[in-house]
Amino acid sequence: MKTRTLLLLSVGCGLLILLAGGFKLFQVATDRTEAEVLVLGTSATIGDMTVTVSSIEVTPDGLAVSVKMFGVAGEPVIEDWRLLGDGQVLEPSKTVAAGVCDAASVIPPDNAPVFCILRFPLVKTVQAVAYTRAGEQRQWGP
Repeated sequence: MKTRTLLLLSVGCGLLILLAGGFKLFQVATDRTEAEVLVLGTSATIGDMTVTVSSIEVTPDGLAVSVKMFGVAGEPVIEDWRLLGDGQVLEPSKTVAAGVCDAASVIPPDNAPVFCILRFPLVKTVQAVAYTRAGEQRQWGP
């Protein structure tokens, strides 16, 4: 093949790639994906864990989030919880206090539900409390 033919083919391929990229950009820009925010007290099954957020309360120590969990025995309770507030994503405190779940809290082997309070730093505006497991996420909002 001649050099001129190869150059024209490469320019043509480049234009096709540019056109396909523009089309994909248009598709993505018009997608509307909205995250469902559950009402407090609503249960959700996420992977193999069933979770309920009962309340979100402001305390002198920060935010206290009451949760109920059951599913996989031996799984840590406070892992995979996040608080979305004031434009930040915050993890629960691992401190030990009366009635508060800490880093050592796990789901019991008899599959009994765990009622627990998670402590988060104080924020001005709470958008949601989120739990992620097995590639899925659920959110509860006030």
